[in-house]
Amino acid sequence: MKKMRIMLAVVIFFAILLLAKPTKAAGTVSLSASKGSVTVGEEFSITVSLNGASAATLTSRISVDTSKVDYVSGPGNSNFTNGRVIYTWTDPNGGANPISGNIATFKFRAKATGKATFGVSGDFFDASYTNLKPAFSGTSVSVNPKPTPTPTPAPTPVPTPVPTSNPPTGGSSGGSSGGNSGGNTNRPTNTNKPSNTTPNPTSNNANLKALHLNVEGLSPTFHKNTTTYYLTVADTINEIGVTAEPEEAGAKVVVTGNTNLAIGVNNIKIVVTAPDNKTTKTYTVQVTKTDNPDNANANLLNLAVENAILEPEFNPDVMEYRIQVGSEQESLNVLAVPQIEGVSVVIEGKDNLQFGENTITITVTAKDGITVKTYTIVAYRKTVEEEQAEIMLLEEERQDEPNVVEADNWDAGTIIYSVIVLASVGGVIYMIVRKYIKESKIK
Repeated sequence: MKKMRIMLAVVIFFAILLLAKPTKAAGTVSLSASKGSVTVGEEFSITVSLNGASAATLTSRISVDTSKVDYVSGPGNSNFTNGRVIYTWTDPNGGANPISGNIATFKFRAKATGKATFGVSGDFFDASYTNLKPAFSGTSVSVNPKPTPTPTPAPTPVPTPVPTSNPPTGGSSGGSSGGNSGGNTNRPTNTNKPSNTTPNPTSNNANLKALHLNVEGLSPTFHKNTTTYYLTVADTINEIGVTAEPEEAGAKVVVTGNTNLAIGVNNIKIVVTAPDNKTTKTYTVQVTKTDNPDNANANLLNLAVENAILEPEFNPDVMEYRIQVGSEQESLNVLAVPQIEGVSVVIEGKDNLQFGENTITITVTAKDGITVKTYTIVAYRKTVEEEQAEIMLLEEERQDEPNVVEADNWDAGTIIYSVIVLASVGGVIYMIVRKYIKESKIK
């Protein structure tokens, strides 16, 4: 009997060792949303992050609530199928530079009201191709209905002639690729298209509704609140036709600086005077006339901020961005890479961040020394109170969500392994008990 007890204890000991296979998650893979609440039709982004570990190769899978949102876009090596976004990444240096922190960002568009939930799973391996088996944590975004617009009476179309700097004297010149050698035979027309609304003589609205040039390449895309634009043209372009349409009927538009363009930087000014004859707004188009476009290239190839997500996603023709950073973030690491080597890049405002909004400027000066572009990032530094409020809100939302972390750790391989071990232990115990019974009967 004593011998049997010893053998049984040994079997149980080895069973415990086998079942004690390390299953603790190495690191955490989590999802974060750029906005916690959106309206129907609004876009937002979801970022996958790996914290507490580094991966040399990975495949992440984001489950999407397609009843509430539509998938818009993602980085390379990603695709969307059957309600899941699948993204793969492998260190091209064979594991010498594993990845951690923010891994990838995906864009979505809200389409129906309610809570849109996002789950995450996947396979993450370190440089030795050992499965990290991280813990997984999803997120959710509240989708609200669009606000109902206040109905307004139908306006009465009343054309309002507005003087321009250059009278119409013929057709517009060709695009920037064609050029006008030796001066323009047909001078471009500056046109002010009156808005089809009833004039309000007391209005202080000095916004433009539309801005068009008769040459291509205006950057960034026109928006009424953006007042600075950039354009590079060939040295054969001498004049540029401008069509400026005000938002308010009765507003006056005057265009200057679009003729007799000189080699180098030229500034076209579009001055809008509101119907009240007091409020003005000036839109500027910085035109660089050159025979070497590369020398006048002041575009960035890439712009990124460590541990932060640009909103919107970086585009060389988008000048303004926003980010949010934590309360402990007093300075930022900003990466700004120009499209052309040898271009000057000066970053200001990234240190000594205050709570609330901080403006970071990235000034890019082209190789010609005169063409300048300015990118801006408005960095919002959260207070400790704001972070605590966000944490409380997330905890309240997660109380209603199932805990999928443990389920993710018990993958198919772990379950099969456990079944085999338990079956083996059970078989050994059965043989010992059977042998003991047989020996007892003999005695």
